[in-house]
Amino acid sequence: MLRVQVGNGGVTVNTRDVPRGGSLDVVIAATRHAPYPHKVVARERFNAALEEARAAGADDALLLTGDGLVAEGTSWSIFWWDEDRLATPPLHLGILPGIARTRVMELVATVERECRPADLMGASLFATNAVRGVVPIRRLNRVALAEDPRTARLASRFWPDGPIFGGAS
Repeated sequence: MLRVQVGNGGVTVNTRDVPRGGSLDVVIAATRHAPYPHKVVARERFNAALEEARAAGADDALLLTGDGLVAEGTSWSIFWWDEDRLATPPLHLGILPGIARTRVMELVATVERECRPADLMGASLFATNAVRGVVPIRRLNRVALAEDPRTARLASRFWPDGPIFGGAS
């Protein structure tokens, strides 16, 4: 993955490996989400949450607002199947209106809804980001989650001409 960053100090170019495919084991971070209006390079909170997750043996972390509402992951948006519809946290929580979030909402009618972690237990969840596309979340706080076949169908439609990075996520 290539990242070009332009700022007052000039241009920097960084690369990093694309994360492995497959589903995610996610824990809820103690680090709280702080609202932001656009993509930021000050990632200390997200990095701290990711470190928490890895220390707990998980792949990644889900951040909550100061009020305990589900916000977003360390580098991804969260979605869940709420019976016959798709849901995601609302932008007014100060989450990133990301490219992948927007793409999913183009493909499937989606409702923005505030929720608490307990509301997600038993639901089928997935994460999205512009690098990996749609990635199922297999466990939340070590509790196995239901798989929904709609997630796989959505993942297959996410990339207009198939996955960019060698295999479906």
